[in-house]
Amino acid sequence: MAEAGVNANEGSGAKLNGLRILATVTLGPNQLRAHLEPILRLPEVESITLVSDRAGPSMPKFRTVIPRRPLTRLLGRAGAKLITCLSVARRERPDWIVSYNLVPHTINARLVGWLLHRPVMCHLIGGPVEWQGGGWRSDNRILGRLPRPFHLLEALLVRLIRGCDVVVVMGPQSRESLIERGVPPERVVIVPGGVDPQRFRPANGATPVYQLVTAGRLIPTKQTLDFVRAFARLRVRRPALKAAVLGDGPLEQAIRAEANRLGVDGAIEFLGFRHDIENIYAQSEIFVLTSRNEGLSLAMLEAMASGLTVVVSDVGEARVVVEDARSGYLFPPGDVDALVDRLERVLDDAPLRARLGQAAEKEALRVAEYGRIEAAYRRILVEEAPRDEGASTASKS
Repeated sequence: MAEAGVNANEGSGAKLNGLRILATVTLGPNQLRAHLEPILRLPEVESITLVSDRAGPSMPKFRTVIPRRPLTRLLGRAGAKLITCLSVARRERPDWIVSYNLVPHTINARLVGWLLHRPVMCHLIGGPVEWQGGGWRSDNRILGRLPRPFHLLEALLVRLIRGCDVVVVMGPQSRESLIERGVPPERVVIVPGGVDPQRFRPANGATPVYQLVTAGRLIPTKQTLDFVRAFARLRVRRPALKAAVLGDGPLEQAIRAEANRLGVDGAIEFLGFRHDIENIYAQSEIFVLTSRNEGLSLAMLEAMASGLTVVVSDVGEARVVVEDARSGYLFPPGDVDALVDRLERVLDDAPLRARLGQAAEKEALRVAEYGRIEAAYRRILVEEAPRDEGASTASKS
């Protein structure tokens, strides 16, 4: 197997004796940092080894193991990651197996945990759409293609979740949904992605380059076309308005074509994927989220911590941090008229933007500041971890 992104304090001369964690997921660098860096900051954690299709970001005590290409050609991406996880786990004997998203990563994590008698912690960052109806409305490349809900598949996915020792969700809506479906409440904990306050903070006094900014994969569930259409309507009365689109994906050309059709292609900058998203937020005033599905949007939390006014679709766990007209504005997903209405309110009222931005910063840090997320993971991984050596309590039940 190929290894990449190795940065596990090699050469320090010190033998670490803390927790070793094996993680499996395919996420972008920003998401990986938000979910893994708070764990890596724990002194009790010796290392995290990530099995993924691509190298993760450089972080202390962290490395990525990428399945070999021949294995991927033979077994496919999911199968290759499973075999690689098993190989790494047998060699390193991790204390925890950690997954993000259900299919295939939690399936792989459960198999590895069962075979090696290790506890499993799964993160359901996509919210209830990951399991409801069998995941037919999710972003999953396989389940998201289902033409309609499959309740038998939903039951199987919930059973998969129920077998994990710890189930991490982004907010109370997801937690209640799982408890209603029989997942033991003591196993379901709320831990959103973390926000680094040293990286995401208000750029006081900076002159904005972009009045509007959105961030996310350019895929159907993000509904970025709604952002472009709302922007075009707003620009009729505000010809100086500028916007930025952060992210890439399969719909990029279609979104660019719509911007061109509406005559605003010169006023929207498509910036692609950026490692320095905080610098773009520092040049922006209003963050817009148009998704039809979310868990708790990390891009939104980071924008809020940066002091931006947020206007976001009322989906997932958005109400955990956005109280309408107090820390931002909510609108029904897919309702471009409502989106334009909310944006006009904040574009035309600088004191309102300032007040909402200050409240947004406080809410984001209250929920997702790195120190709070670190404390949550210490409780899970150290203080309340399964006590039987090398045992998974869920897999025994």
